[in-house]
Amino acid sequence: MFRFGLAGIPLTSKGRTFIDSVEDTHNLGLNALEVQLLRVNVQSVPAEEYSGMRPRDVEDCIIVDVLRQDEDGIYKGIGVDTVIEEGDIVEELFWNLARNYDELHDGGELAKELDVLLSIHAPYYMDLLNDEEIGDKSYTHLRWSLIIGKAMEAKRVITHTGFYRGGKKESLKKAMEVYTRITSQFSTERGYPYLGVETSGKTEIFGTEQEVISLAKKIPDIEPILNFPHVHSLGNGSLLEVSDFEKVMEEFSRYKKGDLYTEFAGVEYADGNEKKITAIKHGDLKFETLAEAMMNYDDDMTVISFSPLLEHDAQYMNIIFMRSYSRHMQKKSVTKKQVA
Repeated sequence: MFRFGLAGIPLTSKGRTFIDSVEDTHNLGLNALEVQLLRVNVQSVPAEEYSGMRPRDVEDCIIVDVLRQDEDGIYKGIGVDTVIEEGDIVEELFWNLARNYDELHDGGELAKELDVLLSIHAPYYMDLLNDEEIGDKSYTHLRWSLIIGKAMEAKRVITHTGFYRGGKKESLKKAMEVYTRITSQFSTERGYPYLGVETSGKTEIFGTEQEVISLAKKIPDIEPILNFPHVHSLGNGSLLEVSDFEKVMEEFSRYKKGDLYTEFAGVEYADGNEKKITAIKHGDLKFETLAEAMMNYDDDMTVISFSPLLEHDAQYMNIIFMRSYSRHMQKKSVTKKQVA
């Protein structure tokens, strides 16, 4: 099955909630939605008013961690699968897309009913390889993303890794440590989504094809995410022919979690660096060429539009794909008749 969807709330959506986004994605004739974890506010507060409740029962916020004193009087996170006690501290997350766990659950159920494949993208600015405060904050944001992804039953949480620290070899080693730690805490065996590590479009940011594939080889819950504009930019225009797309799709398919999850847009680049994401009709990265490569792909695949035109370009890609598919089937039909 080939799915087409978009990253974020549809531009034409009148509603601005997670549930609205799912419904509007379906109404647009699309069947995949990458929810964006943006514009969140988190505060730590004493938990007296929530004592005796579970985080899922709280109606006016999404509690993403419960902090409890250990034997030494130090507050440590114990997760959200617990009953809140007096003396605890809770981390309350306020998000414009959903107010509480019930809305996350309801949106996830609606997505299943409408056959909209859900994923969630962690905040775009991540610096997981940083040993200072920004690294800890990035790790915390990724943890929140996994908790919310589980609540809405998203298949995967997608993240960038951040800037190289030291050389590439040292950065890969650090990334292995960070991703091993978080997937051991938030494993798919415990119901959390797969963790998708996205390819980079800039030379100073971790995420070459081989780096994200190396992570997936060693860490079972990691999935490499194929962002075509990023690969194209980092390769200084490496995806021009059908065979170019087929090669990179084959490489990533070895480590996919069911469907091959990809992202597409137009792109301007120079000297191996992405300069600007554009509508897909601009530039030399052509969806028409990818559509031809997809004709020879015999497995499930998801294509997410993250162009400035979001749903317009997602629908456009779907149309181009169906045209290519129709031509492909006509050629097969003619060939069969000639052989007969």
